[in-house]
Amino acid sequence: MKTIAALTGAAAAVALTLASVTLAQAAGAGATSRHVANQPEPITIESWLYAVPSENVLSATVWDCFKITGAIMDSGGGPTWTDETSYHAPNTMSSGGATAAAAECSAKIPAGGFVLVPPPEASQYAFATYTAAPGSPGGLSTLYAIHTIAGEKGDIYITFAGTYNMTNKAVAVKLANGSSVEVQPLTTGPDCTWVITGGTGAYADLQGSGTCFGNAENTFPWVNHTEHGTVWYSNGSN
Repeated sequence: MKTIAALTGAAAAVALTLASVTLAQAAGAGATSRHVANQPEPITIESWLYAVPSENVLSATVWDCFKITGAIMDSGGGPTWTDETSYHAPNTMSSGGATAAAAECSAKIPAGGFVLVPPPEASQYAFATYTAAPGSPGGLSTLYAIHTIAGEKGDIYITFAGTYNMTNKAVAVKLANGSSVEVQPLTTGPDCTWVITGGTGAYADLQGSGTCFGNAENTFPWVNHTEHGTVWYSNGSN
């Protein structure tokens, strides 16, 4: 009986040790998978947006499909592209671009909407940086949009602000460093930015910011929209 008791006690001790090791390993794995609060990590969001515009095209509701890579890996709306070439392919077509863009999303989902404001009059705002022809048909329209990126792991709330060339000609834009760039028709200006204010599910407490570029020159009402920047969790709990 003493022998059996000793063996039983030894087995229990081994089992307890193994359990402790397993729990410690699991805790360590969990710790390494957590994001650190306020530590920005790079992210890229690739999207095809489908705009349903008002009759004057100054506002629209938006549907989308997307892929997120980098610090977050997620997708939604049935994106069908497999690489950068297939992602941008509709933009390179001189005809049939809108039809080709429609095939980029197999199950587009509601995203939000946008508002466009026509260019201001010349010298209307003394502190503003204007295009080469402010207030004329060559000026850039203001863009503002609020979207929800509905991923498989949760929703992300994102806001966009910038300018858009709503004309059929390239617009020269002067930069703060004195140089200039040409904004092509139906593309965003050089200062398009975005911010993430939070989300649901895995993206609760998510924040972020970065730059964006939209191109609908050959594909409207479909818009190829790409965001680069960084994200972080405000409480570091994800």
